[in-house]
Amino acid sequence: MGKVTFVVEFENGKEPPVHSGMTVFGGQLTSVAWKDATEEKFVSIIDRLPAPNNTVLLYDANGEGWVIGWRSVWYGSGQKETGQWEWTFQIDDLDAEEMNITHWAPMPDEPCME
Repeated sequence: MGKVTFVVEFENGKEPPVHSGMTVFGGQLTSVAWKDATEEKFVSIIDRLPAPNNTVLLYDANGEGWVIGWRSVWYGSGQKETGQWEWTFQIDDLDAEEMNITHWAPMPDEPCME
């Protein structure tokens, strides 16, 4: 069975109602993702950093490869961000000073366990 992916842009709040099983171009709709499927999956940290405290995949060019981590921001008095931050990793033994994080990617969706 063949599948086709369409990316359609709608104004905010004007997305059409959809449901599984509806007919689209003579075929049955099996899934919908309200996201841009054409968006680049890997983002250079030079282009954009992940949001603070948002768990993402981080790529270490020094040899660890993909690791799970987040950007921890530092706060000063009055809980105001200082502008400084550091990488924090899910694996405690990883040292941010020995890592060379070059890219990041959003965490993938959890698999469907049917």
